[in-house]
Order: sequence, then C-alpha cells, then structure tokens
Amino acid sequence: MAPRPEIDTTQKWPQPLGVQPAPMYASPMIKPVQRVLLVGKYRDPSVLPGLQRLRDFLLTQGIPTFLETQCAADIGDSLGLPPLSFAQANADTDLVITLGGDGTLLGTARQTAQSGIPILGINQGRLGFLADLSIDQVDKALPPILEGHYQQDLRSILHAELWRGEGCLHAGLAINEVLIHKGGGENMIELRVQIDDRFVYAQRADGLIIATPTGSTAYAMSAGGPILTPTLAALLLIPVCPHTLTARPLAVADTVEVRARLIASRQPAALSLDSHYSVPLEIGDEIVIRRAPCSARLIHPEEENFFQILRSKLHWAESPGDD
Repeated sequence: MAPRPEIDTTQKWPQPLGVQPAPMYASPMIKPVQRVLLVGKYRDPSVLPGLQRLRDFLLTQGIPTFLETQCAADIGDSLGLPPLSFAQANADTDLVITLGGDGTLLGTARQTAQSGIPILGINQGRLGFLADLSIDQVDKALPPILEGHYQQDLRSILHAELWRGEGCLHAGLAINEVLIHKGGGENMIELRVQIDDRFVYAQRADGLIIATPTGSTAYAMSAGGPILTPTLAALLLIPVCPHTLTARPLAVADTVEVRARLIASRQPAALSLDSHYSVPLEIGDEIVIRRAPCSARLIHPEEENFFQILRSKLHWAESPGDD
C-alpha cells in the first residue's frame, strides 16, 4: 500500500497543545507542589461541596489554588478562586486535581498530555480506576503528595485519524480506547482490519475496541478483554459481540499501526474516542490508530499499587497480610 500523502490533519475534536515525546514508564518524582489547579466535573453542581473542601484544605496548607477556566465558567464565583487555563499551568511546579469520576480525569488528561502536567484524581463517580482517592482521604493523602512524595504513572495514549478518500476528516487522542461501533442502529457492521499493512481479518460485529492498557479496565474489560498492567507496551483489539464464536481479543505491540476500514453497514456507524465524541462514518472510511508520542502523567500515593486498586475496585478476595 502506498504511503499516505502529507496533508493538513486539522482536528475537529478538541485538542490540547502541540505534541512532545514523553517516556512510557514511571520514574520517581520528589518535587514539592507550588500551585494547584482544581478541575470539577463539568456542568455538575454536585461537585461544589467537594471543591470547597479541597479549596479550604489547600489554602490552609498555604498552597496557591486556582480553578480551571471552563470549570470556573460553569460554577461562577462561588469558590472565590482565580481562574487558570491548562495552557497556563506549569508542568514543573503545578499539580492538577480532578474531582469527579474517571471521565473527568480522562478529559483533563487529554488536555494536559503533551504538556506533562501531573494529575491527581479524586473520585466522586462510581468505580474510579483512575481517580482512585475519595474526598474523605484528602486530609491524610494530600500532605505528602504536596511535599513531592508520590508515585508517577505515565500512561500511553492513542492517536486516531479518520480518513475519507485522500482526506483526513478528524484526528484526536484517546487514553482508554478508540471505538468503532454500529451507532444507534440494530444491525452489525463489518470491518476490514490490518496491522502494519498486513491483513488480520474482516469482522462482523457490533463494533471494535482498540484499547490501551489503561483502557483494559474500561469498556474493553466489559467486552471480555484481559486486564493489562499500565506499563505494558501493548494494545488490545477486542470485537464487540462478534458474529462468530472464534473471535477473540488480540494483544499486539503498541509500536504497530492499526487500520480498520468500514466495508459494510446498514445504518450510519460511528467512531468515538474515550466515549467522548461520536463522529458518523461512511462505508469506505478508514480509521488509522497509532500510539501517540506523549503520555498522560498520573500520580498516586506512594503506598498504592495497581493490584491494590484492582482488589479494591473489583472486590477480589484479600488474604490477611496482603500488601
């Protein structure tokens, strides 16, 4: 297959700043926080008490505290905090704290991925694999983090492009998954999937999930995929309700390029990134997915580990004395 022409791939999905390479694997970070940017779940007034509690705690600790500009526009002046945009935040000295669920953290991570600003998630949603602290843990968990004692967790990100003919119509980032699905219709779609220009299969299904290790505990897990540890350099391809009993999830190296072409659909199919935006597809459209040259930078308390999170969130049996 001939290489794609160099064209302007202007995004229609909201995009953060320019792309800068970032390593995948975590490294120790011991650096005191000098400024905190708060982000609450947008258009959700239920986060206001939690934001007030975070504001009071941080100001008591003498930490300059700001409210993200869109969040400030939603909430108004009720918190009395100065607004600060993601573009104005400083990766060397600042910390972003999100209050909401994993969706709030994912949206923030897409905005901050290229600038490398660390994110701490406070969970006020349901399961919360990424936003792993509760608001009731703030008084105990935050002081050591503000002093620079925390774990850094770099999560891989996918970059997806939607091609129609010789033009790229959309491009965007996904931290959990790229999803190609049947839209609002009842009939299956058919996709032709290639990896590094090598034919893999033509699959009839309700959809196809291309997930990162982070996304392996999201929709991919619900669709029967395996759980991957966050630092594993892999992607998952998981068909959604495939029309064959032999279809299985496939794990591949995250250095490959995945191409999925829509070859049959009785209704408008769709493409979505992290279940955030949905873009209608036409027969013949091709979605090209690669690992992005940037990472989401998440932080956690020093004593926490991935398997502890799995036990807690999935209610796995624990033995006395487990770490």
